[in-house]
Amino acid sequence: MEILSKTKEERLIKLSKAFSPSSPIKKTDFFFGRIEQLSNVCDAINEQGQHAILFGERGVGKTSLANKMTESFTNLFPVIVTCNRKDTFNNIWTQALGKVQHSKTIKGIGFKPTDIEQFVNLGTYINPKSENFQSDIISLLNNYKKYTFLFIFDEFDNIINDRTREDFADLIKSFSDNVTNSTIVLVGIADDIETLIGNHQSLERCLKQVKMPRMSKKECEEIIDNGLALLDIKISPKVKEKIIEFASGFPHYVHLLCKYGAQEIIENNKYEFSQGYLNIAIKKGIDNTNEQLKASYRKAIVGTKKWQDIIFACTQSPIDTYNCINKMDIIKNYNIISSSNVSGGTISYNLKQFCSADRGNVLTKIGSGINTRYRFTNPMMRAFVKLKINSN
Repeated sequence: MEILSKTKEERLIKLSKAFSPSSPIKKTDFFFGRIEQLSNVCDAINEQGQHAILFGERGVGKTSLANKMTESFTNLFPVIVTCNRKDTFNNIWTQALGKVQHSKTIKGIGFKPTDIEQFVNLGTYINPKSENFQSDIISLLNNYKKYTFLFIFDEFDNIINDRTREDFADLIKSFSDNVTNSTIVLVGIADDIETLIGNHQSLERCLKQVKMPRMSKKECEEIIDNGLALLDIKISPKVKEKIIEFASGFPHYVHLLCKYGAQEIIENNKYEFSQGYLNIAIKKGIDNTNEQLKASYRKAIVGTKKWQDIIFACTQSPIDTYNCINKMDIIKNYNIISSSNVSGGTISYNLKQFCSADRGNVLTKIGSGINTRYRFTNPMMRAFVKLKINSN
């Protein structure tokens, strides 16, 4: 007979660490998957003159991976700065250097002076109003060549000022040629690096592009298996498959469903994640989803059932490399869902409306004519709609 060692209280404490849908994972012990992306960043760190840019859709775990970087790489000093819209280049780097602390010995005063150990940060050695600010950064870091630094700038997509982006591009090129002890990693939401930092062909040789895709089935399984094992909870392959299907490759929804399902299981002193607990998790997951997402969905489906059926058809259609949906696949699935036999023209109006503010801007149209594709404006809408389908 298996002896379960954890009390209900202990399991509830571990629950918030095992599954974290509301905030990025900060501790290495609870981060799973993304080995390839982490390895690519590691390659950039180990190669002199190389830097990295980590990009991908909203909600695929970029910030969690950035946090993982600060703990995974040894023999270096990691710094992570979260960018916002008001930040300037000088302001961001003053913040970054301000997070690098070191001890400094100061000679005492008097007949029997005692040396004083004081902590100072690199930000105090640089003037944010200097006309040669970029050169000052390079000179400062070159004074600390016995140390290795990793500067991570998260949510870089928040930087909307073109001058700031250009300054970062220029600094990365200068670092590549003149700084041997520091690596810069930019992290942000984008389909490509031009969206994040602009079209700088000269960066290609020194900026490693690391795309963060949606999670694979294996990576989702790893989150589920490791998290539930910490809580002494078993799960059937069938229920696990459903969680992975609903999540659509987004770690947020894997964590969301596992958290609310496991919470109910622990509260009832049970140890099996059954279909019944998944049903509860779906309902609670929908209630705790981002309000903006829920509002867009409500706008999209208001009116006849046809609107809802078309959105459902979009979630059932396969996505291509660019996460787009083929119009013919939408029609095919709509006919299955609604038991209809309509042609493309019949739902073209509806698809066009889904791209408007009146219908929540749930879709974005890509291309035209026979090359027309659609994709969810907020990629996490796909997973949310799947939950709504299965909550009825």
